[in-house]
Parts: sequence; structure tokens; C-alpha cells
Amino acid sequence: MKNPFSYTGIVKGDAFCNRQTEQTDLLKFIKGSQNVLLYSHRRYGKSSLIYQLFKRVQRQRLPIDTLYVELYGTLSEKEFVSAILAGLNQIESRLEKLVNRVKGALTSVKLGMSIDPVTGSPGVAVSFDTGYNETILGDVLGLLDRFSEKRKLMVVFDEFQEIAGYRQEGFEKRLRAIIQQHGNISYFFCGSQRHILTEIFTVQNRAFYKLAQSYPIDKIETRYYVPWARKLFMKRGKKIKAEIIEEIVNRCENHPMYVQQFLFYLWENKDTALSMETVDRIELKILQSSHNEFLNLWESLTINQKKTLKLIIYTDGKDMFYANALQTVDLYAGSQVTRSLDKLLRDDIVLKNADYKIQDVMFKKWIQTFLWK
Repeated sequence: MKNPFSYTGIVKGDAFCNRQTEQTDLLKFIKGSQNVLLYSHRRYGKSSLIYQLFKRVQRQRLPIDTLYVELYGTLSEKEFVSAILAGLNQIESRLEKLVNRVKGALTSVKLGMSIDPVTGSPGVAVSFDTGYNETILGDVLGLLDRFSEKRKLMVVFDEFQEIAGYRQEGFEKRLRAIIQQHGNISYFFCGSQRHILTEIFTVQNRAFYKLAQSYPIDKIETRYYVPWARKLFMKRGKKIKAEIIEEIVNRCENHPMYVQQFLFYLWENKDTALSMETVDRIELKILQSSHNEFLNLWESLTINQKKTLKLIIYTDGKDMFYANALQTVDLYAGSQVTRSLDKLLRDDIVLKNADYKIQDVMFKKWIQTFLWK
């Protein structure tokens, strides 16, 4: 039987764990044509949840079309528009009909067929006959509005925080003015850079202020992981104790990607009896496999940022500014920590809820394993 666990891409099928509450909530927003700000920390399974929603819409044969627009790497309004146009074949798969429909709405845009050089799958190529001008944004989004006249439409803008780097004057205001007129479209604004998304949607003088319902994606609870993982192992005819799964989830601090990775290696393990020693070996293997990645990240930090990360580990992110805590990592002023934390938070290396935490649990364990003196 093929290893069912997946940690490097979209998690599908049996490998997808739970998220039933999230799916139910989000489907209600879609049916009500509500806009959603969907965000999570890196590799929490946001894109997998979106894919699962798409599959659920198809499986239930709901009168809803879906459009996924990947914005990662886009640098301008023109590339934003191109990304939308390149995805329109998700709504209309017949290229000739799509081309004619776009031609009728956008005289300065040409669509053609392209072939993905990596996957070999067909796609849509976009070109602008007379260059790009600001009216094209309204024309393209107007086209989405017309698509939604007969069937409700769910439009997902993934890595939406990229728009913060666009330099076109008034882009956010123009985009909001158009989107808020669309009564039969549910727009999902997704991303993992929480501080940028928060600024876009919660700062009062920003155009997107309160345009979408905030819906953060949290970790998956242990009580869902245990029966799900044991069931998959039973399909292989291999019993696994609940305590082993609980230990793995605990070590990963319920982080979805790392739980999947641990279980992937556990599935491949040849031990007759799985034990805590097996889990220890797998953890070390994961840390060693990421050694160069974590080393590069560590070396990119200043000395005070490195000390601040060790301080977070030492104090568990609590009461960090007391003199005795600072001295354990050779820091002597709270201002040193404050400046370091500001940069670490902006770079999503550290996150803050009630306390400070290192966002990547395995990066934290790597520091503890290889650098703790």
C-alpha cells in the first residue's frame, strides 16, 4: 500500500485530517457570498483546506464555480490581472469559447494555449495588445461578475499579501470598489504572512478595512489526529499505539506539516514494534534533513536575534525581560530584545499570541539539539 501521508504539497484524500468545522463554516460563507480573510502560519494546511473545499463543492454538486488564483511572485497590478486571466480555464475549460468570451469583454487582451514545461499540462497564455492600463482591472473583474450571473463563484486569491508590494497608485482602492459590487461572488483572501494581511484588512485608513470576515486556521487537535492516523495504519494491517501518535503530535506541537512528515517516516520504518526510540530516531532524521536550511536561516540572523531565540526557548516565551532571564543568554538590556523581536516578528520567525514562540517547531528543536550550550 502506498504511503498515505504527505508533507511537501497539497494533502488530499485519506491523508487529509479532519477540518470538518472549518469546511462547514467556510461553505456557509461561500453560499452567502461573503468575503473571507483566510490565514494561517506557514504549512498549516491552508491550501489543502481550499482544495478540500473545492472537492466538496464538486462532490455535493453545488451550483458554485471555483477559481484559484496564485499570486505568489506577482509584482504589479498587471501581473495580478494576468494571474486571474490565466486561471479562467478553471471556470470555462473549452479554450475556444473562453477566448471568444474574453475577446468580447477585453479588446486589448489576447488569450492562447500554453503548455506547462514541468507538468506538460495545458494552460492559458495572456498577452496585452496595446500595453496595460488601469481600466483592464475593472474589465477583468467585470468578466468574473458576468461568470457569476448564472452560478455562484468562489474566487481564491492565495498569497494575497503580495499586493502590499505593488506600486500602482490607488490599486487597493480600485480593487475594493469593484469587489464590493459583486453580489454573487465569495472572495477568499489567503496568506501566511499574518502581520502584512492584518495591516491590509484591519488598519482603518487601508482600502480593505473590514472587507472580509477574518478566519484564522489553527492547529489540528490531538483528539482528531489519533484515530485518523491509527485508521490509516490499520489499512496496512499494522497496529500502532495511541501513545505513539500522541507523542509524535506533542513533539510537533500539533503542526500539521510536521505531523504528516513524522507519520510518513513512521510508515516507512521497518521496526517490528514501534517504540519511543523509533520516534527519537525519526525526529533526529527530520532535523538532519533540514540542517542546511536551518543553518542558513541561523547564519542570516544578528547575534542579538540569535540570543533572543535562545531566550524564548529558555523562558518558554514568558517573563523574558527580567534581568536573570536576560543574563542566561548574555543580554543585558530589554531594548536589545525588543529590537530583535520586532525584526523576528516581521520575518515570521517568531509569533506572538499570549507568549512569544518560535514559529517553526523543528527550527526550535534544531537549536536545542545542535546549538544549545
